Amino acid sequence: MSNQWRDEQNRCLREIERHQRADQSYMDEGVQLLELARNAQKLFEQQEPREKRRLLNFVLSNCTWEDGEVVANFRQPFDLLAETAVSAARAAAGDTAKTAKSEIWLPI
Repeated sequence: MSNQWRDEQNRCLREIERHQRADQSYMDEGVQLLELARNAQKLFEQQEPREKRRLLNFVLSNCTWEDGEVVANFRQPFDLLAETAVSAARAAAGDTAKTAKSEIWLPI
């Protein structure tokens, strides 16, 4: 019985170690993702037109031309990010109106 408990304990310790390594890799990937987002505009400008089109097709579902302006319809989750950016810009400009979605991403 003692051997079974030790085996179970060792198995649990291995699982804990595996989870701790996974937590670190998620953290590293999150940092890389934030760095990519910070440099996205510069990277986009450096791409070939074909690659720019692929990215826009990935992010946008449809664009229309209304009253002399391009109106972009974003795919999920980019629509939420666009709404959050607009809400953050309004808040920075002094508009205190909040939406539930912006409170999730940008707590004030």
